[in-house]
Order: sequence, then structure tokens, then C-alpha cells
Amino acid sequence: MKYVHLLIRAAAIVFAAGTLAFAAASAHESLAVQSGTLYLKSAPDAEAVEALRMATTMQAQVTGNVARVHVIQTFSNSGKDWVEGLYVFPLSADAAVDELFMTVGERSIRGEIQEKAKAQASYAQARSEGKQASIVDQERPNVFTTAVANIAPDSTVTVEITYLETVPYRDSRYTLRLPLAITPRYTPGVVLDPAAPLAAANAALANAANGTSATPERVTPPLQNVDITVELAPGFPVSSVTSPHHVVEISNDALGKKIHLAGSRIPADHDFELVWTPAVADDVAAAAFAEKVGDDTFTLLVLTPPNVADDATQPREVTFIIDTSGSMQGPSIEQASAALQMGVDRLKSNDRFNIIRFASDYSSLFTAPQTVDASSRIRASQFIAALRADGGTEMRAPLEHAMSAPRSAGFLQQIVFMTDGSVGNEAELIALIHEKIGETRLFTVGIGAAPNAYFLEQAAAAGRGSYTFIADREQVRSRMQDLFRKLERPALVDLKLLWPGNLTADLAAGMPGDLYAGDPLVILARLPAAPSGLLTLSGRIRGEDWIHRIPITRVDEQSGLSKLWARERIADLSRRLQFGGDREQLRTSILDLALRHHLVSEFTSLVAIDDAVVRPPGSSGHVEQAPTSGPAGGYWAATGFAKTATPAELLLVCGLLSLMFGCLWFWAEFRPGLAR
Repeated sequence: MKYVHLLIRAAAIVFAAGTLAFAAASAHESLAVQSGTLYLKSAPDAEAVEALRMATTMQAQVTGNVARVHVIQTFSNSGKDWVEGLYVFPLSADAAVDELFMTVGERSIRGEIQEKAKAQASYAQARSEGKQASIVDQERPNVFTTAVANIAPDSTVTVEITYLETVPYRDSRYTLRLPLAITPRYTPGVVLDPAAPLAAANAALANAANGTSATPERVTPPLQNVDITVELAPGFPVSSVTSPHHVVEISNDALGKKIHLAGSRIPADHDFELVWTPAVADDVAAAAFAEKVGDDTFTLLVLTPPNVADDATQPREVTFIIDTSGSMQGPSIEQASAALQMGVDRLKSNDRFNIIRFASDYSSLFTAPQTVDASSRIRASQFIAALRADGGTEMRAPLEHAMSAPRSAGFLQQIVFMTDGSVGNEAELIALIHEKIGETRLFTVGIGAAPNAYFLEQAAAAGRGSYTFIADREQVRSRMQDLFRKLERPALVDLKLLWPGNLTADLAAGMPGDLYAGDPLVILARLPAAPSGLLTLSGRIRGEDWIHRIPITRVDEQSGLSKLWARERIADLSRRLQFGGDREQLRTSILDLALRHHLVSEFTSLVAIDDAVVRPPGSSGHVEQAPTSGPAGGYWAATGFAKTATPAELLLVCGLLSLMFGCLWFWAEFRPGLAR
């Protein structure tokens, strides 16, 4: 009898959990009455009131190949209580975040860089004292949090964050990417409620309890809107300027072009890309700049290697890995499948290949790579056509399987990894790739409207390959062709850099050993003196020597090269942390660099505090988290809940089945007159 009661009670709990999660998803959708506004209820029968509103404006000034981006976030409290606002948002993984301004009425307060614990303590004290304050924290290299304390009823607080980044020149075009949406992260072994009003605290509790690294994003249908303006001054004539995913208005100004999003209330559910192509593209594009700050000179070198064809391509053994988890539902799995089919079609008869799909588990097309022939192509096409997206995002096992497979002599080993990168254990996976990759090369393909760019870039770097982004189906052919040209052509190897005057440079990160056609080489260095003369870069292609000499252009001290150097050095030190370096020594180095160059990092935050006390003693207040837009076309575009992390439907079905089973068991055991 005791066990029957326990079974029924467990079934009821599971049923209730599933019902609540399912109802929460439905209620959340019904409360999102209009784009940009969220309505909340204090009780089921209470009147819905408008909650904290968010508006985002982004202004970018691009000079040459360096972008200064201003992210302006407006928090509006139309309620009757004092509110602390919280907003989780994406930025470029390479962003050097260095400025914070908080504006309240006519007052503007500049943020200070502080060690994270000190900044959070300062913010907490200001909040408790009734002062208006703001803090910007880095949750991950490409996920940040803004908190604003003591927003008065019927008032607005504006927070402006600025950052620097280099604009990559890849495959004969420049691309400025402004992240707008977040694909929720799946962390193995952890289930978080993405609808929790304090998602950041929820994530912190899970991290402390489980030793994990979950992110605090709360992702919803596209409630947030964005306004974007780009002032483009490339310094050379351009043949085209396009925005692949947004309608823009383009006009000429004194220095170049001005680009603005067309229309109003544009949903922030798709990363913004601006692409421009030089009017005359050389086979080798190179530029070097120098900025003097104090006694040091900081330099930036950007180069794309020659596009050399190779008729005698070495036979390749290619393993395709495709993500079929729940976050890939909708257009993402269609794009990935189309890209995968194109990859198989492109293989030559002397190549070998295999396909691995993964979600909560993984399976492969063949037990080992097979020769490309009519039969293997047909089996591959059937395998691809049957792919469906559902389940968790367990990447480690399929990556280990692909990297540990026996190698065939005489073949160039390559892995093509197609995913949206929606994982929370990036550091673990990057360390795994770094340790296990051997002589194989790993190429990542980012799928969807808002892929996890940080993970994809770092995974490719650890795998000595390159990364490609495919945001919609129309890009599959062109972007995959760019990738296959890399896979099929020789790399520029044994790279060496010789500075004029035999100066010894302190590179922000190590030189890559080789470089693929179309991929950029970006080197940031600190020199003890200003260089004069030509910088020499050398290497080998197909066993032949290659040399290129580049003049160095002097720029003014406000160009930001010193901050870009510091940000790249911090990123390099952070990678060493992931690979098991001395944590205390690396932490001290990161903290020193971030404080000296006024940068947000994993150990520093920007905090702005107004001295005036504004919240009356004893007044009521609460915390609200403004939701972040989920990516267009995915599961969250309709529900706002992460299918890989919140199995509401599964819990509901399991609960119903368990409850039915328990009732039948109870009836069979205890109905009157039944012989025992």
C-alpha cells in the first residue's frame, strides 16, 4: 500500500510540474500583448499591468577596419513601484567594452572600472541606500548583464555602453556583426527555468550547487525592438554595401556612407550584419597601423592570404557532425541539412567521409569513413532527409568519437561541425578540442539567426580550422562554397613576422601556425618604440616560399589599438585558464590588464552611481528582468522557452501516463471483491 501511495504521489508531482511549465509557456505568450511591451499579473485574477520596458539603440562608427559601437539601453518604469531593472544581452565576443554612462533626467554619470566583487558591493550598497546606480557585468565573453537600481515610478533611466572591435575581412568582404538575440544555452546535467523573474540569480544558484556554468538569459518571443545606425568610413571605394537580414536605408555623407534600419519597431530577433566589398580587391589584402600611448606603441596588422588554387588536392577524409537538438528546430535544421547535403555533393571520388548526428545522444551513418561512390552518396542523402531536431545538446561524445577515430594514411583529416552552438559548457568543449584534435582540422559552421559566435570561433581556433556563419537558407550555397574553397586549397603555413628595426614585439596572442585562403590574419602587438619602415610577413604555400611587405600607417591615440591589444591579451589569458593554467597568476594578469585599460572582463565590471538618494525610506520596490529576444525562426520565436532545457510537454505526457498507471494499479489492487 505504501509503495502505491508513493507512486501516485510521484506521478502527481510530475504531472503538476508539467502542467505548470506548460501553463507558464502559454500564459507568457498570451501576456505579450504587443511587441516591446510585457504585461504582468500579481495574481491570477488581478489586472494585467505594463511591466518594465526596454528600448535599444545601436550606433556604430567604422573607420578603416575598427568599429566603435554605442549600445544605448532605455529602461522605462510605468508602474507604481520602484523597480530594479535587469537585462541580459549579447555583444561581440571580441568587444572591448570600456565605457558606461548612466543618464537620469539631466544628470549623466560616467562609470568606473572596478574589480567585479568590489563593483557589485558598491552597486548593492547604492541600491540599499536608495541611490540610482547601474552595473555592467560580463557573464560570458559574448553575454553581458546590465542592472539598474531604483528606477522611480513613471520614469526612465538610460544606460550607454560603448565598445571597440576590429571588423574582419573574410572571403573578399568586410562584415560588421551586431548581435541582437540570444540562443539559450544547454548545460549538460542542469535544468533551469528560463521564465524565472530572476534568471541571473537562478543561474548563480545552479552554478554554486552543481559546479556548472549556466547563463542567466531569459529568452522570449521578440519583445525587444532595436534601432541601428552605422557611419561607414572604410578609407577606400566600395563596390557594394548590403545588409543580408534587414532592410536598410543607405545615404552618402562627407566621409563615406550612412546606413540606418528602415522602418520603426524592428524586432531584435536576428543578428544584424553589414557587409561591404572593396571596389578593387587585391589577391592579398594587407594593412598595418600604429598608435603611440605613453612609452609604448601598439600595432594592428590585418592580412588575408593569397587565393592560390591547387589542382593536385590531397585526398580528404571528412567527418560531418550535425546538431539535431531541439534548439535547431525550424529553419536551422533545414539550413544545416542543406549545407550538409552540399558538403557531401562536393566530395570527390578519391575522398572518404562519414556523418554523425547528435542531440541527447548520437549516431553515425557509417561505423567508419567510407569511400565516396554512388552507393555511399545515396545512403548519405537518405540519412540527411531523415534528420529531425529534438532533445538536448550533448556535444562532447560526438566530438570525442570523431576526433578519436582511426586515421587513414595519405588522407587530410577534416571535421566539419554544424551547430547553433547553444551550449553552456563552452570551456569544457574547447579544452577537449585543444587536447584531442591532433593533426585533424576542425571547421565550424554557425547555423541560425543568432548562433553562439564565441564558441564557434574558439572551437575552430582550437581545431586549427576556421568558422563560417549561415543565417538563412539563401546563404547556404555561397557560404558553403567559401568554406569548401578553404578545405580544398592549401594553407599559408610556417608564418613568421619580422618587425622593422628588429624590434621585439609583445603579441597579444600567439601567431597562428597556418592560415587558410580567404581567412583573415589579425595581429595585435605592443612595441617598445615606434616602428619605421616595412613589416615583413613570410611563410610557405605548397612548399614554396611566400613573402609580403607591408607599410605601417600612424594613427592618433584615440584609435583604441591599445584597448584592442589588451582585450585580445585578456582573451588569450582566459583561454589558458580553460586549458588548466595557473588560475591565481592568470587571474591577477587579467585583472591588472582590465583595470589599466578600463575594460570589462570576467573579473571586472563597470559601475556608475549617482550620489543623490532618490527612493524614499520604506517605499516598496521589486526586481524585474526585461526578457531578451530569442532568435527568429527557432522554437523560442513562438514560445520563448528552451526546448532543450525545459521539457514542459514531456513532463506533462509523463505525468499523465504515470497518473493513469498509478490509478489502474490502485484499482487492480484494492477494488472491492477482488481476490488477492
